[in-house]
Amino acid sequence: MSEKDKQKTEKSSSPDTSPKSNNSADTEAGLLLDENASINSLEKIYEVFAASAKRWEAIVYPSMIAFIILAVYGFYLIFSLTTDMGNAVVEMKKMSANMQVMSRDVTSMSNSVLKMSDTITSMEHSFTKQLEKMDMLNAGIVEMNKSLRIMTYAMNQMRRDMSILNNNVSRPMNFMNSFMPW
Repeated sequence: MSEKDKQKTEKSSSPDTSPKSNNSADTEAGLLLDENASINSLEKIYEVFAASAKRWEAIVYPSMIAFIILAVYGFYLIFSLTTDMGNAVVEMKKMSANMQVMSRDVTSMSNSVLKMSDTITSMEHSFTKQLEKMDMLNAGIVEMNKSLRIMTYAMNQMRRDMSILNNNVSRPMNFMNSFMPW
């Protein structure tokens, strides 16, 4: 409250010492009192509003700054996500081309495996025929083994006969050798 207002309030609240005490002076004093009271009320409202505004400023401004920071960060995240998705699409296109090449290669490999399977089947038939021939060869070798045994026995008999012949011939020849000059 200003000094002028206080003086006006004191003048209006002090008893009127002037001999003229009429209705207009009382009315003026009442108006001054009402005016002072309304000024006081307005000043109080202003002070409360100013304090409230300062409190709101302490809350709202940092909140706005935080919101702006979050909005910028959100924009960065969205931008980063779209950039990454674009890169992923490019890489997927490259992978798609490589997958087509790989699919052709796998198809070719499948055909080669089928040919290999057919070749192995024909080899199996060939091996079966070779196995039959080997069985026949084995039978021939068994027969040859028997023949070799018989030949070995016969050779042994010949050796024994030669040994006997040697003994029979060598004794008389020893006797004859003593008469021979050579």
